[in-house]
Amino acid sequence: MSKTTINQIALTTFRNYQSLNIDFSKNTNILLGKNAQGKTSILEAIYMIGLTKSHKTTKDVDVIQSNAEFAKIKAQCDLKDEKVQLEVVVSKSGKKAKYNNIEIERLSEYVGLINVVMFAPEDINLIRGNPQNRRRFLDLEIGQMSKEYMYNLQNYKKVLKQRNDLLKSMQKNVKPNMMLLDIITDQLIDYLIQVVAIRKRFIRKINDFALLNYQDLSKTKHRLKIEYLPSIKDNYKEEFQRKYQYDMITGATSLGAHRDDVEFYIDDFTIKTHGSQGELRTAVLAVKLALVDFIHEYTKSYPILLLDDVFSELDQERQKGLFDYISEKTQTFITTTELDEQMEKYTHEVHKYVVLDGTIRRVT
Repeated sequence: MSKTTINQIALTTFRNYQSLNIDFSKNTNILLGKNAQGKTSILEAIYMIGLTKSHKTTKDVDVIQSNAEFAKIKAQCDLKDEKVQLEVVVSKSGKKAKYNNIEIERLSEYVGLINVVMFAPEDINLIRGNPQNRRRFLDLEIGQMSKEYMYNLQNYKKVLKQRNDLLKSMQKNVKPNMMLLDIITDQLIDYLIQVVAIRKRFIRKINDFALLNYQDLSKTKHRLKIEYLPSIKDNYKEEFQRKYQYDMITGATSLGAHRDDVEFYIDDFTIKTHGSQGELRTAVLAVKLALVDFIHEYTKSYPILLLDDVFSELDQERQKGLFDYISEKTQTFITTTELDEQMEKYTHEVHKYVVLDGTIRRVT
């Protein structure tokens, strides 16, 4: 069974770590400590070594320690039975990524070399938050796997900007250039069709895995369902043309992939409005574990799994179900403030670390 692992990580002026170099187990690693000591920062660094961006902030410079010029993450990894070194450097002038000491010219070519799946407390916003959260989730997770998707998405966004700029300029023109609007709309539709098709395939596959994961975690027969909600179902050109006047008035494109959404159901009820906190959290966790299964099916290798404070709202049965799932399947990093007696039963053959004020040490 192939799986991606980080065997050693080194941090320089990253968050509250002035300097850190530590080895990890290829199976389960538990980071113990009180809040605000640096546990989540370790997970954030691992996430960034895979995706070159943080899960916590949209401003890359936030990870740089105060008064420092840069933050560096360096990782020794096993990647498809090959030992490789990955490096991400964040400075105030931008980001750089290296593969075996060779700088990758474009970050989009680096993303996907190492696959990472993360569950964090704020991920409940995947269901309860606004549609932008769910679109970002699709773009991020599919983008890890599919260069075709990233190509079409980037071109879609480029043409979308051109169309919006044209719409804004048309607000001021007595005789708007409808022919140019037609041409740009056709270009947008070409990329839109590709983006939506890949998103729908992804949702169908994730849905199959998430259904089984939800039932395993919740120990129920309730059915988790994920549905893609496109802003246009068919007749793309007709729908866009019907909105021409409205779009010219508002100066923005009102239909397309940037307006689509995703809905989550348990049986026939939407989780967002009818689900309990436990059902919500279990559903999000089931989706994240579905990503693990999806990536394994796609790449034939299990990704690294990051679980930030996952046990705080899981009962003992769900805790056991989670440990049964990850046992030797993935390299997993778990943060928690404490290990209770019941959890100790599930955590044999793992590495445990105490994190205290920007320092980390392994304990036995």
